[in-house]
Amino acid sequence: MNSLKKAKNLGPIYMIASSFFFALMAVFIRYTKDLPTFEQVVFRNFVISILMFLLIVKEKRIHEMKVRDGKKEIFYRSLFGFIGMVCNFYAVKYLNIADASAIGKLSPFFVMIFAALILRERLERHSIIAIILSILGMLMVVKPKFDGSTIPSLVALTGAMTAGLAMVMLSSVGKKVRGEVIILYFGIFSTLACIPFLVGHFVIPNETEILNLLMIGVSAGLGQFFLTLAYKSGKATEIAIYSFSQIIFSIFIGYFLFNERTDLISLTGMAIIILSAYYNYKRSIVYD
Repeated sequence: MNSLKKAKNLGPIYMIASSFFFALMAVFIRYTKDLPTFEQVVFRNFVISILMFLLIVKEKRIHEMKVRDGKKEIFYRSLFGFIGMVCNFYAVKYLNIADASAIGKLSPFFVMIFAALILRERLERHSIIAIILSILGMLMVVKPKFDGSTIPSLVALTGAMTAGLAMVMLSSVGKKVRGEVIILYFGIFSTLACIPFLVGHFVIPNETEILNLLMIGVSAGLGQFFLTLAYKSGKATEIAIYSFSQIIFSIFIGYFLFNERTDLISLTGMAIIILSAYYNYKRSIVYD
C-alpha cells in the first residue's frame, strides 16, 4: 500500500522530468538547425527505435511485436505523429523555443476536439471554455501579422493539431498494444518516411553535429521514459497538467542559452494556455 502511494506521489515528478527532457531536446534541435529538418527527425527516431527495441528484448516481449488488433490505428497514429514531429522540429528552428513550446502544448485541446468529432465523446461546457481561452492565449503568443513571418507559427499550430489526432488514434489502440511496441513502430515509420525527403538533400554532419543529433534522440528517449513512468503512477487526468511545465523550462532555456526574450504579451498568452489546462483539469475532477 505504501509503495503504491509512493509511486502515485512520484507521478508529478516523473511528468516534470519528462517535460524537462522534451524541452532540452529543443536545444539540440537548435544546435543542428543548419541540417535539414528531416535529417534531424531521422536521427531522433533511429535512436528511439533502438532504445525501444532493446527495452522490448530486455523485458522478453519480442512476441508482442506481432500486432493482431490495431494495425490501422498504429498506422494513423504514426502518420499523424510523424507530421506533428516534423512541424515541431521546424517550429523550434525558426521560432523562440518558448513560443514553439506554448503552441505545441495546444495539442491536448485538439485531443478534446477530435475525440468529440471522431470518437463521439461528449465535449463538456468547461472544456469548450478551456479551448476558447487556449486559442486566445495562442493568438497572444503568435501575434499573427498575415505575412511570411507567421508561417513558422502556423507550422507549429499544424503540428499541435496533428499531434492531437495522433493521441486520439493512440487512445483507441493503447489498451490493445504495449506502449513500447507502439513507439517502436512509430520510430520505424518516421525513419522510413523521411528517406524520400532526404534523397539529394542529405548533409553529412560533422562530429559535433553527430553528437547533437544523437542527443536529440537521447533526450527524447528520456522524455518518453519518464512520460511512461508518469502515466503508470497515477490517473492521466491528474498527471497530464504537469506536462505544461515544459513551457516554463523552455522560457529559461531560450533565455539563458539563446538570449531569447519573451515579451509580456507572449508571457500572458502562455499563462492563459496553462491556466486553461488547469481550469479544465479542475472542472473535470468535479464532473468525475
